[in-house]
Amino acid sequence: MMQSMLPKSWRAMKLYYTTVYQEIWVGVAITAYVYYKISYGGK
Repeated sequence: MMQSMLPKSWRAMKLYYTTVYQEIWVGVAITAYVYYKISYGGK
């Protein structure tokens, strides 16, 4: 019973996590870039 449920939820979970992680990494990249500009750009 568990095995038949697993593929569906796994596919949904994988899709969810890839989407969320993409958004997180974009946010991290932008934040790091802005921080770098503020820290080193003014000198």
